Amino acid sequence: MIQDIQPIARNFRFIGIMIIIVGTIIQFSDESEFVVYMSKLGLVHVPKDLPPKTEILDMSQNYISELQLSDISFLSRLKVLRLSHNRIQQLDFSVFKFNQDLEYLDLSHNQLRKVSCHPVVSFKHLDLSFNDFDALPICKEFGNLTQLNFLGLSAMKLQQLDLLPISHLHLSYILLDLGGYYVKENETESLQILNTKTLHFVFHPNRLFSVQVNISVNTLGCLQLTNIKLNDKNCQVLITFLSELTRGPALLNFTLNNVETTWKCLVGVFQFLWPKPVEFLSIYNLTIVEDIREEKFTYSKTALKALKIEHVTNQVFLFSQTALYTVFSEMNIIMLTISDSSFVHMLCPQAPSTFKFLNFTRNVLTDSIFQKCSTLVRLETLIFVLSPNFVQSEWCHYELYFAHHNLFHEGSDNLILILLEPIPQNSIPSKYHKLRALMTQRTYLEWPKEKSKHGLFWANVRAAFNMKLILATENNDM
Repeated sequence: MIQDIQPIARNFRFIGIMIIIVGTIIQFSDESEFVVYMSKLGLVHVPKDLPPKTEILDMSQNYISELQLSDISFLSRLKVLRLSHNRIQQLDFSVFKFNQDLEYLDLSHNQLRKVSCHPVVSFKHLDLSFNDFDALPICKEFGNLTQLNFLGLSAMKLQQLDLLPISHLHLSYILLDLGGYYVKENETESLQILNTKTLHFVFHPNRLFSVQVNISVNTLGCLQLTNIKLNDKNCQVLITFLSELTRGPALLNFTLNNVETTWKCLVGVFQFLWPKPVEFLSIYNLTIVEDIREEKFTYSKTALKALKIEHVTNQVFLFSQTALYTVFSEMNIIMLTISDSSFVHMLCPQAPSTFKFLNFTRNVLTDSIFQKCSTLVRLETLIFVLSPNFVQSEWCHYELYFAHHNLFHEGSDNLILILLEPIPQNSIPSKYHKLRALMTQRTYLEWPKEKSKHGLFWANVRAAFNMKLILATENNDM
């Protein structure tokens, strides 16, 4: 009897394995769209047995080297095609002539050097960035993409009229990968970008910033730069690069990602931006190198409302605290965030401050900060973020002492508690009776694990702040 069962068990095991394999390839999304997911399967070519009903096809992170008409011509309902992180070297847009509903095409992170043009009209998202193009791969046929919102491109050199064929389009987002950009010393190029709301440049992650391009753009509302490596000698190169880009009155948001800089250069960039129309300045992944010395800073009238710096690595270990912290404490802005920086100190503003919002979460500030500080008279909000590990630490006690005794009067609603994870009352050490009392007396916000609830969480945070906070990503995350 046992011998009879074993083949049956093996068959069921085989069927189970087949279900798992197919399940990773084909599934139905919440919107009842037919999805084929074939990412990270080691594919060297497009499979011939794709379901004709396919609407979303993901073949990213494989080893596909070419895309032919016969590969996808029968997918008449195809809307989304992801082929990023493959080995495609050339592309003829005529392969899509039977995919009239194709709206989203991602060919980023391939080895593309050449594209052959063909009339296409349905694209809303076209990403050709992080490839090996010598010049910007712009076809005159792209001028017919009246629904295009996102355009990603790569180039090693730029010419002023490269984007002329799409100059009449009103794009939401242009991504320019200039990681391979090269121009001879003392040569300056120009590029005219007429219409886009967001412009994002990505530079080489390990090279000193050396891009010398005069770029003009209309209606620019958001500017992002990624991979900026600076020292005192090339700092002016970046400022010159920014001069034309930051001229327009519509530019309200400026973001820097992955920045390595000297303190002197960073202060110089702040000083350059201070009289500009930028209202929200964000810096993510900042590394300070070489030395930190006192730098003069003129706090002239500024349009800047909020400065946010997240994740700071300081490679300078001996420096004057006053030289570093004074620049921030005296800023005449409304909102200041310096988080995940391991800052151990912050100065009390010397004169009555304009700060209404301070966020120093994920630092190591002690209870000496702002003690007897009477210049923060306009402060309305302080965020206090808690996690199970944090409530066990001494720093939690220090920060709570600071919040409880130095900034907030009894009955104030200025303190906002945010829980990264549920914190049982019995996990809070008994010596932290203030925290226990706050947790029982105050309403707190919990960070939801479900991504679908993140929007509601931030809506509740904004309501708690009673102020408008900007959204910095396409996914409505703050």
